[in-house]
Amino acid sequence: MQTPPKWNTHDGHSPVVAYLSSIAPLSKEVIKEIDEKTYPLFIQKKQLLLKPGSVADHLYFIVKGVIQGYFKDDGKQITTWINEENEIVGSIRTLGTTEPCKEYLQALEDCELIALPLAFTEYIFEKYPETNFIGRRLWEYNYRGAEDRAFICRITNAEKKYKHFMKTQSSLVNRVSLKYIASYLGMTLETLSRIRSRQKKA
Repeated sequence: MQTPPKWNTHDGHSPVVAYLSSIAPLSKEVIKEIDEKTYPLFIQKKQLLLKPGSVADHLYFIVKGVIQGYFKDDGKQITTWINEENEIVGSIRTLGTTEPCKEYLQALEDCELIALPLAFTEYIFEKYPETNFIGRRLWEYNYRGAEDRAFICRITNAEKKYKHFMKTQSSLVNRVSLKYIASYLGMTLETLSRIRSRQKKA
């Protein structure tokens, strides 16, 4: 009797392999390590992946679904980022430290994820120097995302903020509740609704 494969994918590998291979070629040894050390994780809509005070010891690759990061200020929920498929999420701000997570990570849809233990990512970068190129590309991508979020915060005109969001994350517009988009853009739901209404009339 044959043992069923761990990864029910077209190539029999962790989806992380295809994602990282799109950045740079992976050796057979690295692919084997990824297949063995990463694992699938399924969470339902509104379920928390992380919360303040928890230990952020994993990163998560989104195969299917949408995840948001948020914090609470005087009881008010403020969305700081929204990511979808083919993105890696986690408590990025605590990487390389022993600090606990400071934000909530929540599923906005039923999500299919691949969990990457942080200890494994550190191990693979150290054992296989060629993977450091991939790591650098991932950090460049993450840095650009952080820069874009900082940029959108500094746009003072609400309509310009929404136009920028439409330009950079248009796939989320009809997929995510407007209250989360409004929070991410730093405006009220009413303001966002008025902007969208004006755009439809135009």
